[in-house]
Amino acid sequence: MGKYLLTDGYVEINTVDLSTYAHTLDTAQEKERVDVSGFNSSGTKEYLPGSKNETATIGFRQDFTTSKIHQTLEPLFRNNTAFGFSIRSSSGTVSAQNPRFWGTASLFGYNGLSGEISSVGEVTAELHPATSTGFVWATS
Repeated sequence: MGKYLLTDGYVEINTVDLSTYAHTLDTAQEKERVDVSGFNSSGTKEYLPGSKNETATIGFRQDFTTSKIHQTLEPLFRNNTAFGFSIRSSSGTVSAQNPRFWGTASLFGYNGLSGEISSVGEVTAELHPATSTGFVWATS
């Protein structure tokens, strides 16, 4: 797959397909930078990668009806429930050209209502790993 426009993203949270409400996806992964510098003639610092921090941030158009955004996310947030999730760039089959970002997560951020007069109600969900396995990019 070459360059593409993200138009058919897939978002599943706790076995509920919320794709038609999602409009932004960010699957940030970064590692702590650990300074392991010693004395050296060039005065250069040396680093090794440390602990990994993973976040999946998803923007949704809010919907309060049964089995939609609020009724799926709010109980997960309120009850500190760990849940499975899966994100793909396309609703097509998982493959090397359409990998999925998935794992068991906890919801650390959820703003159940956000907007202003005459605008679309939008919310953001911030997921972090609920297990030491973390999140995984998979092709099958």
